[in-house]
Amino acid sequence: MELMGNIMMTAFIAVFVENTIFSRALGTSTLVVISRNRKNLFGFGLSVTYITALISVLTYFVNKLFANNDNSYIYMPLVYICVLGFVYILTLLCLWKFLPRLFAKAKKYVHISAFNCAVLGSMFLISKYCETLSDYFIHGLGIGLGFVFAVYLTAIVYDKIYSEKVPYPFRGYPIMLIYLGILSMAFWGLSGHTLNY
Repeated sequence: MELMGNIMMTAFIAVFVENTIFSRALGTSTLVVISRNRKNLFGFGLSVTYITALISVLTYFVNKLFANNDNSYIYMPLVYICVLGFVYILTLLCLWKFLPRLFAKAKKYVHISAFNCAVLGSMFLISKYCETLSDYFIHGLGIGLGFVFAVYLTAIVYDKIYSEKVPYPFRGYPIMLIYLGILSMAFWGLSGHTLNY
C-alpha cells in the first residue's frame, strides 16, 4: 500500500508541480499552436505522453551507460537528441508498416510531439530527479500528461483571449503569456514554495 502511495505521489508531482510549462516554461510555443484546434488535443496528448514515457525509459539506460564519465555533461545533449530521433523514426516506421491507415492521421502529431523543447527538456529533468527505472517511467508519463493538462487549460480559454473584451494590445499571445504566468504562480504555490523578500 505504501508503494502505491509513493507511485501516486510521484505521478501527482510530475503532472502538476513539475509541469514543464508551468514550472519551467518549456514548450510554450507548442502549447499555443496545439490549443488553437481542440480536435487535435486527444491525438497530440496520446502522442506526447507515449513519446515522453518511452524516452524516459531509454534515458534511464543511457544515463546508466554514461554514469561513470565525468565529461558526460558535454555530449549528453547530443546523445539525448539522438535517442529522441531514434524514437521518432521508430514510431513513424512502426505506424507506416503496421498501421498504415493510422499513419496518415498520426504523423502530424508525432512530428510536433517529438520535436519540442518540453520533450527534450523532460529528459534533462528526469535525469536530475530520478534514480530507478520505475521513477524514470512514472516521471516521463507524468510529464507527458502534465503537458497535455497544460494544453487543455490553454485550449479552454483560447477563444476568450481573442475576445473583443480584451484590449487590442494584449489580445492573443500577450494575454496568453499573462494567463500562463498566473497559472504558473498557482502551481508554484501548490508545490509549497514561498517567496522570501
